[in-house]
Amino acid sequence: MYEKFGNFDSVEEITGQMDKSAESIKEFDLSDLKFPIIVVYKHPEDYPDKYVARIYDITQPTDAVIIKDNLRDLQKDISQNIAKSFIPRDEKDDPCIVGSWI
Repeated sequence: MYEKFGNFDSVEEITGQMDKSAESIKEFDLSDLKFPIIVVYKHPEDYPDKYVARIYDITQPTDAVIIKDNLRDLQKDISQNIAKSFIPRDEKDDPCIVGSWI
């Protein structure tokens, strides 16, 4: 389903922008996205000591991220503020992906 960022090491290389982080998913306006998907990562290369939720527009990563110290707090924030279902990672996904909110 989702790989890291193809041949890129970070979203910054794709978009030319630094990540915009927030404490909660509710701080982001997703209304302009065609089909927002939130991918949850465990210790990705760009945030090796954290759990990260990155917002995608279909398969295109955005610069919007939520960064937490643990998975429980990240999943709780998303589940309480977004009407989406969690799908665990596919075996073909990058190993640091936990799953996606679709």
